[in-house]
Amino acid sequence: MAWEHLSVNKPHLVYIILGGFTTIFMLVSSVIKERLYIGEATVATICGIIFGPHAANLIDPGTWGNTDQITLEFSRIVLVVQCFAVGVELPKAYMERHWRSVVFLLVPVMTFGWLVTSLFIWAVFKDHMNWLDSLCIAACVTATDPVLAASVVGKGKFAKRVPKHLRDLLSAESGCNDGMAFPFIYLAIYIIRYKGHPNEVALHWFCYTILYE
Repeated sequence: MAWEHLSVNKPHLVYIILGGFTTIFMLVSSVIKERLYIGEATVATICGIIFGPHAANLIDPGTWGNTDQITLEFSRIVLVVQCFAVGVELPKAYMERHWRSVVFLLVPVMTFGWLVTSLFIWAVFKDHMNWLDSLCIAACVTATDPVLAASVVGKGKFAKRVPKHLRDLLSAESGCNDGMAFPFIYLAIYIIRYKGHPNEVALHWFCYTILYE
């Protein structure tokens, strides 16, 4: 370019596409969600496919370096924003008054969902993996996401048909379950890594994962 300060590099493309998508979606979100019945996650996925390496090839995270580190840091940002939004929307002192209901969803219900999901995954891919592998995968998908349940916990016309106390409970559980999935993931990893050594599994899972991390 005539002036190097105006040259567009990869980070600038990301800023432009992300900002443009956010602005345009804010303007048409009511039409998309209320008339087309499509959530934010679906629209964002389609947008990513369009601008990603398999279509327009404007954004290719595979060329940015350590993709695992990039995925980790982006995931942290998304989780921080998500948990902050849930905390702002909940009524005052909600967790103090309704902690029993949240704990019931996080511990027994989530554990049951983890085991059932692992059985489904194992039944579908049993020729390619064992049940321990399916436990690890199930732990990654057991935690529900408030983005996927936005039509229920949000402020649309569908949410009005759901009692407010149920919407608040779902929001609180959604904000907590990402952290609760952490022990399930590491329990499956330690069982696979130290197979046949229950003492090692118990040491690493309880001392390192539960007490320290």
